[in-house]
Amino acid sequence: MAIDGNLDYALARVSARHGERLDEGAWRRLEVSRDLGHYMDAVRSTALAGWVSSVSAEHDCHTIERVLRAEWRRYVDGVAAWHPRAWQAWLAWLAWPPSLGLLVQLARPEPAPAWLLADPLLGGVALGTPADRAAALERTVLAPLQAVVAGVTAPVVAWSAEWQRLQPRTDVRTKYFLRLLRRAVEQHERALLRAADSAGPLRQELGNQLQKLFRSAAGSVIASVCHLALVALDLERLRGGLARRCLFGGAEAGQL
Repeated sequence: MAIDGNLDYALARVSARHGERLDEGAWRRLEVSRDLGHYMDAVRSTALAGWVSSVSAEHDCHTIERVLRAEWRRYVDGVAAWHPRAWQAWLAWLAWPPSLGLLVQLARPEPAPAWLLADPLLGGVALGTPADRAAALERTVLAPLQAVVAGVTAPVVAWSAEWQRLQPRTDVRTKYFLRLLRRAVEQHERALLRAADSAGPLRQELGNQLQKLFRSAAGSVIASVCHLALVALDLERLRGGLARRCLFGGAEAGQL
């Protein structure tokens, strides 16, 4: 059951969590570890420990990604719950972008792979044809994304439409910072499409923009969105570190 939070209280908690994020030096010290087990031990000595508390060096890559998606949803739901009730559903919808790729998989006519069937939410709707899956999705929290599985709407378009629908009426200042946030993300997405080499520098640039906006939007719920976006970038970096070491082992992990 949703609890009606207080914005000042929520932003104070967000600020405290924000201060726990690793700086670049800490990330570089982590990434010296090339073996998956050593890397996980190093992660567990940092503020990232909670993200890998359910991960084992014996897990395969699909299991690791499934755990990280669940941890992300848990984190977003926790942050959303600190806020006034009017903002909770809008913030909580940020839990689902990491699952959009799975919906694309469900839109394909072939049988769902075993790793998708193991997903605690989407595994239950992955049987049958895409039409069967779209109908089953309607009975879940992801019902607004049904058109993605039906193959008629792009994932980001469907997700964004629902996020806009959930957005409460707000003041001019909040709208202004939300426009800046959208612009930064859209520019990043366009840059990714043009990128020929590693996307790492582009993500660093986006992170810098989000960090500036986090400070500028202090006192606004957009600061919470910026925090979640920055944590998502951290989680993407962690996911990459785990996946490389899981797939390629010690010799190649540090080179990719």
